[in-house]
Amino acid sequence: MLTNAAVSFFVLASAVLQGVDGLTIQKRGSAGCGKSHNFIGETRDFSFESSGGNRTYRIFLPSGYDVNNPQPLVIAYHGSGGTPSAIESLTKFSDESINSKMVAVYPAGVNGNWQGPTYATPGVSDKVFTTDLVNRIKNNYCIDESRVYAAGQSNGGGFVNTLACSPEHGGQFAAFAASSAALYTDVTGDETCHPSRSPLPFLESHGTGDTTIPYEGGTGRGGPIPAIPEWLSRWSTRNKCTGSSTSELGNGVSLQEWTCSGEKGLLSHYKLEGHPHAYPSESDAQLFLSPKIIDFFNRHKKS
Repeated sequence: MLTNAAVSFFVLASAVLQGVDGLTIQKRGSAGCGKSHNFIGETRDFSFESSGGNRTYRIFLPSGYDVNNPQPLVIAYHGSGGTPSAIESLTKFSDESINSKMVAVYPAGVNGNWQGPTYATPGVSDKVFTTDLVNRIKNNYCIDESRVYAAGQSNGGGFVNTLACSPEHGGQFAAFAASSAALYTDVTGDETCHPSRSPLPFLESHGTGDTTIPYEGGTGRGGPIPAIPEWLSRWSTRNKCTGSSTSELGNGVSLQEWTCSGEKGLLSHYKLEGHPHAYPSESDAQLFLSPKIIDFFNRHKKS
């Protein structure tokens, strides 16, 4: 006989959501539904063994978290030399005025870095770690498996692209977002990029004043990097986009949106004139990126 919790789970898991392609998508509860936790509305630190040894992460459960109602999940990757608490502070994904519904997870890179650039720790597969991490979160918390997202800054943003290009480890994500992305693993062509599906929703922001990961491309601290327009053109082709339009938002910010599979904005890019190599945070005069990311994620679900 099913328990009341199990009945609630199956009812909730069958709720129908609208997908980006116009098809209905099931709201799918993970194995962790029904498990209780004592830090709802707070952030906690945990660790487990994966590629690279003992790996740590922070997790935030919003105050409205319900053990029987599958919630979206966002994984946020810090930049080189960063920490989980630093990217949590930058993005404010644990601030419920910005993100009131998504479970937010902030993992730590080995020696402060993510795989891809030459300065990353050899032999560590952060793609494997990510899959282990997402599975761990799904097994312990009530996650909507149609709504798992990845976001990152700088080296973390480049790693988000590495995930998007991985058919094995990127397929579990519904959408991706990056800021000042250090795109060391996607320099030319598609030899290192084989997305699990097309189209694949992607948002990126970049400043033209970035001297660490230059907008025009060149060589960064971790190797060659592509020009951002060139990289966007490749994703436009990968996503079978038919064209783009650009809107001027003021303060030197423009938004270029591609129409892919009939949806405008499935590939989106914020260009910030003169902006340095920094996350567009709440105190930034040009743009606060995090609400844009949350809005972008809310528009995309994975079937």
